[in-house]
Amino acid sequence: MKTTIQKFILLVFLVIPVLGFAQTHKLTGSVVAFNQFPLKNVTVSAKKSKTEVKTDEQGRFEIEVKKSDVVQVKESVFVEYSKKVTEADESLQINMIIKNNERAMEKVVRDGFISREDLEYGVENLWQWNNEFNQFTDAYDAIKYALPESTIIVENGQKGVQFRGPKTITGSNAALILVNGVITEDADFVTPSDIISIRKLSASQSALFGARAANGVISIETR
Repeated sequence: MKTTIQKFILLVFLVIPVLGFAQTHKLTGSVVAFNQFPLKNVTVSAKKSKTEVKTDEQGRFEIEVKKSDVVQVKESVFVEYSKKVTEADESLQINMIIKNNERAMEKVVRDGFISREDLEYGVENLWQWNNEFNQFTDAYDAIKYALPESTIIVENGQKGVQFRGPKTITGSNAALILVNGVITEDADFVTPSDIISIRKLSASQSALFGARAANGVISIETR
């Protein structure tokens, strides 16, 4: 009996590592900016396997991942990337979005992720690939993404954005929308890939617009 138990324990210790190995696999990929330029020395991590690697000069990487792992890139100059991978995923191409501010644009070059020439070319000619709003079909979807607390409503056949519950039956419950500082009745004309930023103005900033700002003010800046 004792010998049988010992054999069983030995078998368990032999099988568990094998099972663990079978549930991991190598994932290869590349990390780029503007959907074109390789990003080097970018840290790519796998949450479940607790592994991380850096991309090479061509932006390529190879990392060990577990079943249903989450691959992440969290460099400060980029919009955070996170993707759940499956056993069927053998490779990834990750297009990182550089944060749209002067500090990030300078730091991404200074830290050696991308050359200044490639950055300047991308900003001038490939901006649509450095825009997190590019994934949406219209401006209202982009607003909902940028301001999760908002609700898209329809009043008199026209879309609007609401932050709080209805306050009036006869009047509008929609927030005031500014596009590049100009009040607009309908933001449908804004192309999502042209949007630089979407933010809700503070109470003191909204006060400048008087009663029209009673339901809040959204500011959209475009290229």
